[in-house]
Amino acid sequence: MENVFLQEIVTLCLKMDKHAIKVYRHFSQTTENKDLSKFWDKMSQEESQHVNCWNDLLSLVKEKIIPQIFTQPEITLDELKENYKKIKKISKESTTSTDLTQNFVLAFRLEFYLLHPALERIWHFYSIIRKESYNPEHEYENHVHQFILAMHQFGAATIELEVLGETIERMWQHTRNMAQEANFDALTGILNRRGYFNAMLSLAYLAKRNKFYSAVLMIDIDHFKRINDTAGHQTGDVVLKKVADIIKKNIRASDILGRFGGEEFIVFLPQIEKKSIFALAEKIRKAVQEESKDNIAVTVSIGGTARKITGKVETDIDELIKQADTYLYEAKRKGRNQVIC
Repeated sequence: MENVFLQEIVTLCLKMDKHAIKVYRHFSQTTENKDLSKFWDKMSQEESQHVNCWNDLLSLVKEKIIPQIFTQPEITLDELKENYKKIKKISKESTTSTDLTQNFVLAFRLEFYLLHPALERIWHFYSIIRKESYNPEHEYENHVHQFILAMHQFGAATIELEVLGETIERMWQHTRNMAQEANFDALTGILNRRGYFNAMLSLAYLAKRNKFYSAVLMIDIDHFKRINDTAGHQTGDVVLKKVADIIKKNIRASDILGRFGGEEFIVFLPQIEKKSIFALAEKIRKAVQEESKDNIAVTVSIGGTARKITGKVETDIDELIKQADTYLYEAKRKGRNQVIC
């Protein structure tokens, strides 16, 4: 049922952007100003790129590669349905609009209903799976700002329109900030536990489909309480951020890093050769020790394990984490500052 909700959400977003293409294409074809026509055509082309991404996302959802990322998908779906009704009305109004200012009013209204917070959450996880692809998440802010610039360039600016444009721009910035707070750890800048598990599931489904070996590394800072007690909590925060940066620097762009809790980090490697796991973990351990030796001496203990994901993804992932955690505690029991895989 949850996947059905997600599929409906993505389908609605796809339909809304298709209406945006029609609106901007109509504006481009009906204006006599060549430069303005090029602007509307550019906006239409950008919406076409968004539609391509929605189609790709829809296929990923149907393959159950995108997890249910909404805590209340029914509410999100109802909100989008209301927005879709309003967008269809705007699309209809645009076919009879010939006034320049009115066109910008319709465009701003359209963008307002397109920029639902659901978009940011979806595009965030899309970026994890399609790292090298075009991603609207990074383009929407510029997309909206272009309307504000064009409004002034072509003489359609009014106080009301300026306020509307700035409001939409700030709304998107606020939406992105909220998504960051929901999925990322404020101190270290890496994924928090919730964001990590959603991202991990997406990549785990891909790994299962491609029959890859996947691995989990559990990494714990040794004697972290002692650092806090002797050097202070501010220094402890610096150490946490430094270790997160070192781990991130020593894994691949395709791997994901999260803060599991306290001084513990978790890495998911969706595709790796079994024989490479120890080498990677040892590389991280040595890097932490080496890069911290001139300040506060910091070491980490690491437990790791790998397997092919062949059964239920959630179950296999849970088993990977439990095994890696077992090896982590064995590494700590045997004296810390070592790797057991």
